[in-house]
Amino acid sequence: MASTRSVLALGKFSSRERAELENVAGEAAFTMSFADAGAAPGWLASHSPDAVLLDESDAARSLCLEARAEARHAQVPMISLFHGVDDLSFAEAFSWGGDDAVDVRAQHGLVTRLRGLPKEPPAPPKNGRGTALIVDADRSRRIVLGRVLRNAGFTIEFAVSGEDALARVAQHAPGLVVAESHISESASALLAAARAQGSDATWIVRCPPKDLRAVRGEIEALGNATVTDGFAAAENVVFLANEFRRGGANDKRASRRLLYGTTVSFRSAGREADDHGYSYNVSLGGLYVRTLAPPEEDVVWIELQPPRCERRVRLEGSVVWRRKFGPSEGATVPPGFGVALSDATRRDMDAWRKGYEAFSQALGFAT
Repeated sequence: MASTRSVLALGKFSSRERAELENVAGEAAFTMSFADAGAAPGWLASHSPDAVLLDESDAARSLCLEARAEARHAQVPMISLFHGVDDLSFAEAFSWGGDDAVDVRAQHGLVTRLRGLPKEPPAPPKNGRGTALIVDADRSRRIVLGRVLRNAGFTIEFAVSGEDALARVAQHAPGLVVAESHISESASALLAAARAQGSDATWIVRCPPKDLRAVRGEIEALGNATVTDGFAAAENVVFLANEFRRGGANDKRASRRLLYGTTVSFRSAGREADDHGYSYNVSLGGLYVRTLAPPEEDVVWIELQPPRCERRVRLEGSVVWRRKFGPSEGATVPPGFGVALSDATRRDMDAWRKGYEAFSQALGFAT
């Protein structure tokens, strides 16, 4: 007889919410356990849950971030529960290493996510893509970035200062360096010093959005380097690393894929209720949506706010591929689904096209 899978609900939940979560677990064939912030460390020390649900408290998320730092919990899917989800909900969930954000009242969405998780614990990452050096003084960000890059197939090293980074570049010869822009007085000077040591590693510099243009201009001139929003999800770094690995080629795409994050409402065509995910990248003809519950049917309706647009649009598309939860050295995206756009009102499709083109031009790409 197969062992029963377990899920931990971590935080403070009302009696009604506890009953609803127990019902969700039962429908998905999981057993449910509850622990508040005080009891959670002891519970996690003696148990290995197959999934974790978290309330909105900082205490719950801090505890799960610490769990992420342990190898035995690094690959456990963690879902943050909110009373309503929006862009801020997803940004918060991803910032501490969460895998999804769900409305605590959306029982069907939770059941679907739990049912879609792998029946067996994921195998350890293969770590066949070489060494990635993370240069950051903030331990929380190191944990989150380390998990994402390890699951993408990298062996991870850390540095906490510019001097430390140069020493580790010389010692480990990483193929990828991910550095915070404020780790030294000048990201370009640090990169130039690494180049002078003979390193040809790809560099991805994370910086505040207001500094993106200036830092990009400084480091891209040194070659094999780019910038990304330091407040965006850590998985964006994997996207950029994969783009460099491909040599920047467009693979005969009609348009460039651009990182863009916003809440996406989606449902299988003809269904009554929306679920919610978060966009990962967009192109003129489609987008990729992050979620632990990709739709099973092939035609979907989606609603979101396009880049550089002040209103939401409703679009129809075909699901061209899905990725379930779990590490994969060859994965180019987090769990979710890719959509090829096929239909919409003329007004909505024009808004999508104009928004994408304006966004692409603002990033310095021709359309």
